Amino acid sequence: MLDSIVDNLPVGVFVKDMEADGLYVLFNEACGAIVGRDPFDVLGQSDRILFDDKQTAIFRSQDAKALMAGATISFEETMQRTDGVPRILRTVKRALPEPEGRTPRYLLGISQDVTEERSVEARLAYMAMHDALTGLPNRAFFADHIQTAARGANAENPLALLYLDVDHFKHINDSKGHAAGDALLCQVASRLTRLIGNNDIVARLGGDEFALLLRLDGREAVECFAERLLKALSVPFDLDGANEHVTCIIGIAIAPEHADDDDVLMRHADLALYAAKESGRSTYRFYRSEMRLEAERRHLMIVELHDALLKGQFELHYQPIVQLDDDGIAGFEALIRWHHPTRGLIPPMDFIPIAEETGLIVPIGEWVLREACGAAATWPGHLKIAVNLSVCQFRHSKLLSTVVAALNDTGLRPDRLEIEITESVFLADVEQSLPLLRALKELGIRIAIDDFGTGYSSLSYLRAFAFDKIKLDRSFVAGIETDPGNLAIVRAVVGIGSGFNATTLAEGIETEEQLQSLRAEGFGEVQGYLLGRPMPLQEAEALIYRGTDSPVSLSKC
Repeated sequence: MLDSIVDNLPVGVFVKDMEADGLYVLFNEACGAIVGRDPFDVLGQSDRILFDDKQTAIFRSQDAKALMAGATISFEETMQRTDGVPRILRTVKRALPEPEGRTPRYLLGISQDVTEERSVEARLAYMAMHDALTGLPNRAFFADHIQTAARGANAENPLALLYLDVDHFKHINDSKGHAAGDALLCQVASRLTRLIGNNDIVARLGGDEFALLLRLDGREAVECFAERLLKALSVPFDLDGANEHVTCIIGIAIAPEHADDDDVLMRHADLALYAAKESGRSTYRFYRSEMRLEAERRHLMIVELHDALLKGQFELHYQPIVQLDDDGIAGFEALIRWHHPTRGLIPPMDFIPIAEETGLIVPIGEWVLREACGAAATWPGHLKIAVNLSVCQFRHSKLLSTVVAALNDTGLRPDRLEIEITESVFLADVEQSLPLLRALKELGIRIAIDDFGTGYSSLSYLRAFAFDKIKLDRSFVAGIETDPGNLAIVRAVVGIGSGFNATTLAEGIETEEQLQSLRAEGFGEVQGYLLGRPMPLQEAEALIYRGTDSPVSLSKC
């Protein structure tokens, strides 16, 4: 029964006779499975007969430690089975007690095969430090490595950190599917890996973001590498048999020139990447101290924008829109201004881009819509109010309900509201844009295309949706009297408006000559400093109600 119990134990149990050259006197079935031998063939044999010299030396050394310790010792060891397959064992050895005064003769060992357990642990450790898609080191691995690398950088051994974003990745992911996007990322990873040296690292931080740690000798070498990188990624990628072109943008920080701390170095590389994004596509930028100052300014403005919304520091100004058939005011465009407590009146171009990037444009835009509709609801019924919507607002899921609530709460008729969008808003997501535009139009709201002519070369969106108004960008009005090209564009827009039964409006009228030229070409409406600058509500209403209930004439503006 005792033999049966020992043979059925799930761990290997063995006993050696140390007075007889370590011969095995007990070797159970589990031990046989571990070493790949029949237990009966092992009994009466020593390690030197069963294993090679190297393995035997290791076993004998452990045996000696157990005998000398007079207590249990435990350790992990690696051994090769008789078929050459390596196994990892967790082993415990102990000398069996003898009567007092006698040297222990027998050595008891218990071994457990933990090969699979260690394999799983190794795979989990690898997965924790590597990107599952590309096989590159991930953000966690990169963060651990850059800490040590940055501390070791010096003037003689600089460290270059490159942050890289892939342009147009979202477009490919959305248009061709996630499988194509994954294939693109894998190919990008492969090209980056081929470019770096043996002591360099490339990691995928997430999405289309990659990072590289390079040991290059000086700034010129880093510049040369960045140029090679841009060139390598400009070669078309094969996505399911179709060639796709992408570019990348790179931000670069060097230790110790730009920072000797890993956290600061990463922040500086990120600032350089942001500067590269602002500069255009397929480019790189090195960190400069001005970038940090600009980042601090942006952060302060974000904080102050939150406060401005809570504390009511925004104000709407209203610019007259004049109809040329009777020189009367057709309505006003609502334009936001920020009354900063210390910097005074801040124009929208200084804060709207930041509001769009942070998503603050959504609550700010909702305030603008309600404020404008509330003001226009008190005006004579023929006057319209125009409100601009950004891409960020247009993508927001609650835009339609926000517009409906603003109309209901203020009592403004839908046909008196004009929503202005740019071409980029319409083309950002056509599948979402068209249903939303149609839903707004079904409510009776007028839809205008703003800054016409400055966006995309394709005019197919004019066929996809019947816009009520086309607003020619001010850049085509400037020089209309002397530039035949601008005049040709003006005439083309009039023709487009007529063909699509849309009102045409020209922005940026600053001279009498421009006004008369646009009148002669058949434009329906005009807007500009010549006719009236953006003004506070009180001034706009004074203009509306100045001595008559009839439309205010152009001469009175």
